[in-house]
Amino acid sequence: MSYDFILVHRHPGQSWDEVLEATERRVEQEMDPSFRPSARAWAERIADRLQAHDPQLERFTSQHCIDLDRPDDTGVQVSLFEHEVAVTVPYWHTGRAARAVMELVWSYLAILEQETAWETYDPQLGRGLDRARDLEVVSGSHADMSARLPGLVGGDGSDAS
Repeated sequence: MSYDFILVHRHPGQSWDEVLEATERRVEQEMDPSFRPSARAWAERIADRLQAHDPQLERFTSQHCIDLDRPDDTGVQVSLFEHEVAVTVPYWHTGRAARAVMELVWSYLAILEQETAWETYDPQLGRGLDRARDLEVVSGSHADMSARLPGLVGGDGSDAS
């Protein structure tokens, strides 16, 4: 389980429900599409920029996706697709560690928003993300779920952060 962020193109006046439904329809219709050459070059450029920002990110490439993972205990993953970017953070972090990992994610989101000109949707909040105001609420929500999750899934309650 993870805290997720989704970056997609949203037209002016288009609701998040409309955007998410259109994205879901595209995924269902294309069924794991390969990158077009121009989209692959675009995604590679974004991956290069993220790795220049954070050299700890390791790149894994497939026909339809570029994944950037941190091999440390943050567990953060950035997945670049042709029509969507996903950022996931496992529920491993509590307290200051939750804040620190979300600050790292915020730096990635800033780059991703700048490079794509897309907006970030936060499914946990059920709305677009406001990076200028939402760090506290997102960090707190992430830390709370990380603390509660072991009891919800029958774990031992230990903290991996």
